[in-house]
Amino acid sequence: MLGRILGAQTLLGKEATKQAVLHSIHSKSLVHFAAHGNPKTGEIYLARPISIDGTPQEDDYLLTMADISKVRLRAKLVVLSCCHTADGEIRAEGVVGMARAFLGSGARSVLAARWAIDDKATMHFMFRFYYHLVRGESASESLHKTMKWMRAGPFSGVRQWAPFMLIGDNVTFNFNKKRYAYEKTIDQFLNY
Repeated sequence: MLGRILGAQTLLGKEATKQAVLHSIHSKSLVHFAAHGNPKTGEIYLARPISIDGTPQEDDYLLTMADISKVRLRAKLVVLSCCHTADGEIRAEGVVGMARAFLGSGARSVLAARWAIDDKATMHFMFRFYYHLVRGESASESLHKTMKWMRAGPFSGVRQWAPFMLIGDNVTFNFNKKRYAYEKTIDQFLNY
């Protein structure tokens, strides 16, 4: 849905292999992942590639911190709509995990989840977050307004609205051409 509204390239389902993702993310200004995150490391499970012998190895589909550290990103914002992506190993230099790997590779800002996220609540969360972002509001203002909206509605439980945190710069985008289409789509979704 986000790809259609924003006119962006998407990798969905079986297309979202580790190789395809690593090949395409280096030149994007906005990167969005909606996948499973490893509960211990926050590393991201992507589509399993079709292998010759029928049994892909975890390294073939697990997007790791090491993988991200090899990519030079130009992203203003990376959205990790995946469980545990703000987690990591606590070291003297801070929390070392997926969010930090994206920042270290050049992303200016990362929106990541601190714990396991609810699929339905997260879908609503992301619709509302992008609604504000497309209207020209900053990432932090979009996050704040989204959390406020979630708390006042049917997703008022802390586990539903509070897992996401923004790390890095407070970025904005100029989606003027896409704004009308997005607002119309979000209104239809929210009134469904």
